[in-house]
This record gives sequence, structure tokens and C-alpha cells, in this order.
Amino acid sequence: MAVNSKLRSFYHGLFDGLENFSANNIMKIQEWRYLLKYTNRKNKLTREQKKQIRQYWKKYTHISPLWAKYYTGNGNDFDPRYIPNTLIYGKIDKYFNNKQLAWGMCDKNYYSKLFAGFLQPECIVRKIGDILYDENYRLISEKQALELVKSERKFIYKPTLETGSGRGIEFVDQKIDSDDKLKQLINSTGNYTIQKIIQQHEDLKKIHKESVNTIRITSLIIDSEVYILSSVLRMGVDKSNVDNATAGGITCGIMPDGTLRDYATSYYAGKKIYKHPQGFVFKGFKVPSYLRSVAMVKEMHSIIGHFKLASWDIAVREDGEPILIEVNLRKGSINFHQFNNGPLFGDLTDKVLDEVFARK
Repeated sequence: MAVNSKLRSFYHGLFDGLENFSANNIMKIQEWRYLLKYTNRKNKLTREQKKQIRQYWKKYTHISPLWAKYYTGNGNDFDPRYIPNTLIYGKIDKYFNNKQLAWGMCDKNYYSKLFAGFLQPECIVRKIGDILYDENYRLISEKQALELVKSERKFIYKPTLETGSGRGIEFVDQKIDSDDKLKQLINSTGNYTIQKIIQQHEDLKKIHKESVNTIRITSLIIDSEVYILSSVLRMGVDKSNVDNATAGGITCGIMPDGTLRDYATSYYAGKKIYKHPQGFVFKGFKVPSYLRSVAMVKEMHSIIGHFKLASWDIAVREDGEPILIEVNLRKGSINFHQFNNGPLFGDLTDKVLDEVFARK
């Protein structure tokens, strides 16, 4: 018996609403926990600054002044337009991005289809829905997958769905790792890609050679144009093989001409760091191929209209070519953007909030 379309729509809406309600509450609890834990208590907002926050936001929604206190806690300039984490994840991101489509389109295994023509890491083997493929999406057996993997001495194994903070990433060196290790990876559950190791630009290697240090660019489509909101350089520290800020890495703001700011910051507390733990000084450094990376992001973003707010991770190869590592199509991190570069939407803040809150 056919299900009434209105009834089906009702149930879909009900369950989607319950899921959103639960996810929102979990997110709010987590973000408030970080806010209360990492806000610099010595930083005090003046009465005038609190007044500016109330006056700016009253036409949109009520927000706590604690968010401005959090983002200005380490000597950053005060600005009432700092975006609360709870607002970006709970409302703004949902407004600009199609959550339902994101579940499939976020699968890294489909980047080479979605962003065909743009440089990406070379794939050796991929697994999608428990099916093994080669780089060209041809079906292969476990034996064939093992033979392909053995052709590369070193490679990187990455889960391709719902990943973050470098979770599940493994670097393999067949001079050290056994055949059993390779078989274990190939037979692992879930979706993954096995890729050749990227050789990064020599200038970026000087900062921290153990990790591929990537450019994180957040972009927005509004008024039929792609805008670059903010860019930071993500860097690993110590012996870490990943540059993820939430995994202990640090980030440094990139100015529009590609020059780094004078300091980097930690992810949660926004602590300012004027020299990389391994000794590199940020001040005056020009990020190689930054403007080419920006142009690449603008071109890629223009083809995914279901996702108007996106965060891109771009590496720079040793030959200077920008290469796509990952794109976050929902809930991209904003901490490091606002700690390093100020309010996420900058001069577009009024336009963005007017649209999100339907103020015409």
C-alpha cells in the first residue's frame, strides 16, 4: 500500500527535527564547556563594550558577551561582530549548507569525480561501501588491492567519512610495517582511501617537516560571488604527522597578500605563539602559491551550490602546485579563524546576518 506523501513528509520532518534537536543540544553543551574552560578570566569587557554587543545583536538574536570575551582574551582587538560557535553551528551553517546532501558529498572518495580537473593526492586503492576499487573506480579483489598497495613503499591510509582532527589516519612504511598490517588495513571496515605521500613545498617543510602543513581557506557564496572569508596556515608540532589544530597543531593567520601574521595561536585557548616550537619565526613569511590556492578554491566552490559556506584544506606540492586535500561542507571550525583574523564574516557580517535572520 502506498504511503501518503503528506504522512511520509510528516514523519521525515519529525525524525529530522528530533535528530537536529539532539545534535544541537549536544553541540551547545560541548561548545559552552570549551567556552567556560578556556576563556581568559583576566580579560574583562567594559560596560561600553557590552553595550555595543547588545546594540549590534538585538536586531538578530540574543547572544552572550562571553563569546567576545573569549575571542579577545589574548590581546585581540574588541569587535562586537565575533560569531558565537553555537550560532555558526546551530543556525548559520544549516542555513547555507544542505545537511542531507553533505553526508554523501563529504566522502573523500568522490573528490576526484566532484572536483575533476583539480590536483588531488594520487589514490592507490579506495573502499566505498565495503567494495574495493582502484584509483579509476574499477572493481578489484582483495589480492589486487594488496598488490597495488605493495607497489608503494610509503603511503597514507585515510578514513573518508565523518573524519576530523586526523582521526584514523595512518602512515605506513613497508620497510617497517608487515604484510599483516597491510592486509589489516585493506580489510578494515568502513570507507577509506589509500594515497601516495605528498611531497610538500620546501618552504613549508622548513616550518615542520614531519607533517604536510596545509592552507585552510573558508569561503562563502553570496550575491552570486565567491568570497574568501579567512585563511590560516595549519602546522604540526613536535613529531606529529598531522597538522590538525584540534590534534595539537597550531595555526597562523594569512593576510590577503599571502604573508603570515606575526603570531600563531592554539586552537581552544587562542594562546599567541610568536615562534614555532621547532624554531620557525612566522613574521614576514610569504606562503608559497597562496594566491593560486585562493583562485583554485574560488573555482571549486562555484560548482557546489548546495554548500555556500565551505572550508578547504590546500597543500602546496614541491613544484609549487596547489593540491586539494579536503573540503568541509558542514561545520567547519571557526576558532582559529577568529583568533587569528578577527570576526569570521568581517565586512560581510551585516549582509550574512540580514540574510540568515531574513531582515530585508
